[in-house]
Amino acid sequence: MNETAAIIIDDCWNRIGVWRQRNSEEACPILKRVVHCRNCEHYSAAGQKILQREIPASYREEWTKVISAQKKIKQPNTESIVIFRLGDEWLSIPSVIVREITSSKPIRRLPHTRRNIVKGLVNMRGELQICISLGGLMDLEKGELPRRFGSVGIADRMILISNGEHEFVFPVTEVHGLHRHHPSELQAVPATVSKSKATYTRGVLHWNDQHVACLEAELLFHTLSRSLS
Repeated sequence: MNETAAIIIDDCWNRIGVWRQRNSEEACPILKRVVHCRNCEHYSAAGQKILQREIPASYREEWTKVISAQKKIKQPNTESIVIFRLGDEWLSIPSVIVREITSSKPIRRLPHTRRNIVKGLVNMRGELQICISLGGLMDLEKGELPRRFGSVGIADRMILISNGEHEFVFPVTEVHGLHRHHPSELQAVPATVSKSKATYTRGVLHWNDQHVACLEAELLFHTLSRSLS
């Protein structure tokens, strides 16, 4: 049988219907016994006939190309990061240190602290966490871009990070979410980046027409813990 040959099947279920109808002029006598076409031997036989038909040549050729096509090998050892915006700057941190992302919460100010870094205390699920200013730590200027809502990001959030020894919370303008990349995709930090920001940046990732500064988590925790002593 070639692919143009038609399979002749008496599709009575399309003419009469699949349910027994009391007042139907063309009532199927079998439906009185089986109630529904799915219980009918004729219906089952027609399905088997369709499934057992010869495979068309074009179908076989199409799937031969799909199966024989060169597969794209996924790069191993990719890294997972959380991308967020702080003012006008796009930054990222390793997702492994992110413990929680929540909506913005009230900050309780603390006396005699470095106000440019330590903002105060935040209640996170009944636990008081130290809230820091990431922008103050890296001397970032206040952003001018408007906050965005909807599918492009989640505005006004706080990120809780932990390295197992220390935990800190910091507010952000917008959270994009998770992203995976290979370390080879990181580019060198441009000379135009401020010294403070460059100190905490291990590389720059090109993402969605934006340059994302990937922060060094170990150095970040080290500096924050020192700021409290």
